[in-house]
Amino acid sequence: MGPYDRNYLRGVALSTVMLTLPLLSAGLAWLFFLTPLPLIYFPIAQGFDKGFKIIFHATLISTGIALLTGTIPVLVFSLSLLPAGFMIARSLNRKQSIDDAFSKGSIALGLTWVLAGVLISTIQQVNLYQEVLKQIDAGLLGAYETYSKAPEIPLDTQVELQAAFARIREVTPKVLPGVLATITISTIWLNIMLANWLLKKAGAAAWGDLNQWRLPYPLVWVFITAGILLFLPDGMNTLGLNLMMIMVTLYFMQGFEVFNHLCLKWTVPKAIRVLLIFFLVIQAYGFILLALLGLADIWADFRKPHTIET
Repeated sequence: MGPYDRNYLRGVALSTVMLTLPLLSAGLAWLFFLTPLPLIYFPIAQGFDKGFKIIFHATLISTGIALLTGTIPVLVFSLSLLPAGFMIARSLNRKQSIDDAFSKGSIALGLTWVLAGVLISTIQQVNLYQEVLKQIDAGLLGAYETYSKAPEIPLDTQVELQAAFARIREVTPKVLPGVLATITISTIWLNIMLANWLLKKAGAAAWGDLNQWRLPYPLVWVFITAGILLFLPDGMNTLGLNLMMIMVTLYFMQGFEVFNHLCLKWTVPKAIRVLLIFFLVIQAYGFILLALLGLADIWADFRKPHTIET
């Protein structure tokens, strides 16, 4: 068939939809974080040359739509995730490990966002990081004013609410670097998981079963160091807090894969497994439990194969 066969056109259409839907609806803004997915999937599933042509044509169409709708800045943010997708796809194409893909994708996304922030700050003559902090603080103030004016809230609760919001406003500037870092690595991890699942469904090259994935052992010392820093004076304490957020997120990812492995080992029905994962992920305690499970796996090795003695 010609270069523009049905699979090619379907790929362009799907990629364009993923790039443009967030431009047209704020309710679909979460699709921003899946921007790398087509760039990982199509070059592997349909070949690098054909896959990159799919993304190129989808980007051209999306740019035209963004020009018509006046949403070019939003599209630029989406496109800032493409270098990370390229690094992941190249790593997979070279049959490198998932750790390689994850680290290179995270670094690429982090550097792209930093460079984009510096460029925007230079062009607009503003400190973008400080502007983000101001917007967050304004949002917190607005939320506090809304809740504090509610007539059904007792006076003692309003006092507690005021103290809580004051504490959040104080801590937010300190933890924002850690929050941005966790968003970065979570975005890469989510795209790798989805790309691996889709590529396996398509019968294309993938990393295999991610439920066997684990973090390099030396990272546990980073976790321990972060814990020690939490008890040191302010400054070092802030560094430890940000580092701990990153490490807890990483061990949550490992715990997620351990949990998935155990569900498969114990033949938990798929519907129940999905339901359990959903509730664990959306609940704060579930996040912590999975992180602890991932951390415990370092020593317990829950996924070690058992041999049968004869």
